[in-house]
Amino acid sequence: MLNRNNHIYSTVGNINLNQSFFTNESQKLNDGSVNNFSEAGFNNDFNFRLNDAFAGIFYKIGTGIFTFDQVAFVHHYRWNPNQESTKIQNKFVVLPNLIAKAEFNRSKTLRLNYELKSSFADASQFANRFYLQSYNSIFKGNTTLENTLKHNFNLRFTKFKGYRGFGIYATANYSKQIEGIVNQVNYEGINQVISPLFVNNASETWGLIGRVSKKVSEINFQTGMRYNHATYLQFVNDLSFENQNINTSYNFSAKTLFDNLPILEVGWRQSFGNFKLSNNTTNFVTLEPFVNLDYDFLDGFIFSADFIFYTYKNKTLDQRNSYEIANTSLFYQKESSAWSFKVEAQNLFDVQFKNQNTFTSYIIADSRTFILPRILLFSVGYNL
Repeated sequence: MLNRNNHIYSTVGNINLNQSFFTNESQKLNDGSVNNFSEAGFNNDFNFRLNDAFAGIFYKIGTGIFTFDQVAFVHHYRWNPNQESTKIQNKFVVLPNLIAKAEFNRSKTLRLNYELKSSFADASQFANRFYLQSYNSIFKGNTTLENTLKHNFNLRFTKFKGYRGFGIYATANYSKQIEGIVNQVNYEGINQVISPLFVNNASETWGLIGRVSKKVSEINFQTGMRYNHATYLQFVNDLSFENQNINTSYNFSAKTLFDNLPILEVGWRQSFGNFKLSNNTTNFVTLEPFVNLDYDFLDGFIFSADFIFYTYKNKTLDQRNSYEIANTSLFYQKESSAWSFKVEAQNLFDVQFKNQNTFTSYIIADSRTFILPRILLFSVGYNL
């Protein structure tokens, strides 16, 4: 501690990682004989070793409403990337980190975080012989992989006035994978051959999140929004693409907080998805009005109910699906009793399925999930 406002810290350490990766693929033929795939480039027996020796120095300074934490780490990596040789790789990496905070008062703060993050893949990514991931997917590692490097930025603002029931939360995020690992996929009919590649500027993501709440009399109002924009490289059949995933959503709700009346929440959520994959674009929209109810009455009774009207639309394929999900329960327990009783009904309208979309590095999926039919359940509990 140089003085009250200037501090210096240091740290040294060592991390040693040892991973074993073993695969053995074979085929049992109709005549009982076994066809071993070793000669075709299958079967792995790899012991991956990584040693990370590091030293870091921290400098913290405070002045007025501002506080700064500045960090620099030096890492020395030593690893064996090839299961068929004992060749060792060495590398030095410098990783900075910064935290800056402005505390205007006890209820209003602004905080900035930045770090350059490094990580290594696991042994299966380095093992350079084939192995089966599924019935139609084969994976082969890459011995030329190194540590990845990623910039991460986060800016966060909070303001809360308890006596006014007013709050604001906002955050902005940005990340860029300057040295990263992506999968190269080669299709042969329905079969896939996948191998990791070490590339520059593999992905970039930025997003915004905001939320505002305000209490008026005995009703709490809340609204929020979320935006996420991601781009990343994809390699399919020796061709490269820059794919894009944009998601936007917003919501608002009102919730009653009266002491002797039911707690009722009414709200609305809507989200938009725009996916661009290998020059194909798909757009989705979901809409969810909802109602939640909780009522504590008499001596030990709690009634709960929730309802969602869900609408899903794939605008690209002009497909639409709507359903209503409702659940309810009645719970009873005396304050001095260890016994409790509950009656509940799930999926009151007996909805059979719902549609949803998922997005991976090389697949846009529009899927259908089947829902359990209407369930009525009575339960008895005893607290020991």
